[in-house]
Amino acid sequence: MLVEDLRTVGDDALRTQVCVIGSGPAGLTVATELAATGLSVLVLESGGHEITADETAFAAMENIGAPRAEQHRIAGNRVLGGTSHSWAGRCGVLDDLDFAHRPWVTRSGWPIDAGALRPYTERAAAHAGLGHGTGFTEHEFWPLCGRRAPADALDAASLRPYFWQISRDPADRYDCKRWGPHVRHIVAPTARVLVNATVTHIDTDATGAHVNSVEVTGAGGRVRTVEARTFVLAAGGIATPRLLLASRRTVAGGIGNRYDQVGRYLMDHRCGVVATLRPAEAGAALDRFGKYVVNSARGRHTFLHGMTLSPTLQRRESLVNCALWLQEVTADNDPWDSVKRLLRGRMRWQDVRIALSDTGLLLEGARRRLVEGVGLPHRLTGVEVRAMVEQVPDADSRVRLSARTDPVGMPLPQLDWRTSAQEDRTVRRATALLVGEFTRLGLPAPQVVHAVLPDSTDPLPLTDWAHPSGTTRMSADPRHGVVDQHCRVHGVDNLYIAGSSVFPTNGHVNPTLTVIALAVRLADTLRAGLPATTDPSVARRS
Repeated sequence: MLVEDLRTVGDDALRTQVCVIGSGPAGLTVATELAATGLSVLVLESGGHEITADETAFAAMENIGAPRAEQHRIAGNRVLGGTSHSWAGRCGVLDDLDFAHRPWVTRSGWPIDAGALRPYTERAAAHAGLGHGTGFTEHEFWPLCGRRAPADALDAASLRPYFWQISRDPADRYDCKRWGPHVRHIVAPTARVLVNATVTHIDTDATGAHVNSVEVTGAGGRVRTVEARTFVLAAGGIATPRLLLASRRTVAGGIGNRYDQVGRYLMDHRCGVVATLRPAEAGAALDRFGKYVVNSARGRHTFLHGMTLSPTLQRRESLVNCALWLQEVTADNDPWDSVKRLLRGRMRWQDVRIALSDTGLLLEGARRRLVEGVGLPHRLTGVEVRAMVEQVPDADSRVRLSARTDPVGMPLPQLDWRTSAQEDRTVRRATALLVGEFTRLGLPAPQVVHAVLPDSTDPLPLTDWAHPSGTTRMSADPRHGVVDQHCRVHGVDNLYIAGSSVFPTNGHVNPTLTVIALAVRLADTLRAGLPATTDPSVARRS
């Protein structure tokens, strides 16, 4: 895929069939899939090839809600490759229950079901650097890896096994996929990427129901125009609603915002340490709920074994979805971390000494990985039990526009992020269930953090996890969301959104694989032509 700089191209290079705004996993997936059929695609990326010194000013946001700890990871979006610059590579798929209307979860329910995304998961896995598009549940995983399920099964009425797959970069087996360095190697002759091209306004016709072009601002503040037949907005859960709200010259409230839905329902995942285990006693637990290596046509890929709340328990106790897993805290002098740095060419002078300090651990690791197909043994300072809980959709949790502006005059996003007692109750209950299951299975009981104990009233030690979503949610009714089931903005006939901002609910799982599956589905929709719309504002234009 050709990568150019806005500063060096002429105006004739700013016309295309499809314009994609954002070069993260969602935007590049749409572009790659569309270009495979010969469509002309132009991807606009605000940043360059690396994070620059002015990133702090561009990434600034005004926070008036719950404290957010992960702004630095959101800031990493303004770069070729978008959020893949800073993600951790852990992937999974949403549960069937996540798509359903749940009476105990306000505003829950997608206008599509889980089956609508299953045909796209394998293609999404290839884009994401995964070996398989399956294997996330126990019924899929054990046959996939050629193992028998453990005889000491979890109590299915409360907790169920879940297996996250870890992305792998094609050029670095010890890192997850970073899209940016691979853009030039994507075989897509009809697709181009323009870097240093910040979209500052979406221009529509007088009715606001058709996008004519977008304005891009480059170095020195020069404003230029990109024209296309179709536009895909893939700028992330914060920047996407920000751009829609800021595009208000023709439509006073912003594009797609006739029912004041743009920017509402801001969700994230709340994540943190809920319990701990001492390394000396954690061996059996790490063997039972650790890492597994599975072969595929794309190489060897790692799965992490954890657990989630069962749908039965969620229904019975009115809980939201929640995941738990063991996280090893490696020591600074861990031999295997040193070996990995040596193999990646990132050696520190002391890594050779550290690697040779425990050859027995290295030999044991090689045996475990190559013979048993499980995770490496590390020198640890601790073992954490971590939880990640979904958020209840809340219309007052939202992104607005600040009175402050960034270096090109765009209003900064103002975040009013809200949390709920239902989420807190879920985390405390899930942690108690895990402790009970460890005891029943004969494993050492983790030491629960005081604030997570069932009768505690202390604030939970959870932070956001840089997974902003929900701010342009999918809905069948334009009064309750921003995009329809095909990810087209309600009331606008040629504007689509790709990314986690379209999620009505976010489940317990990291969003990237679902984002990419939706992007593949969107590309197929655009290739095939849209079905007849039932949106009256668009029907009037037809």
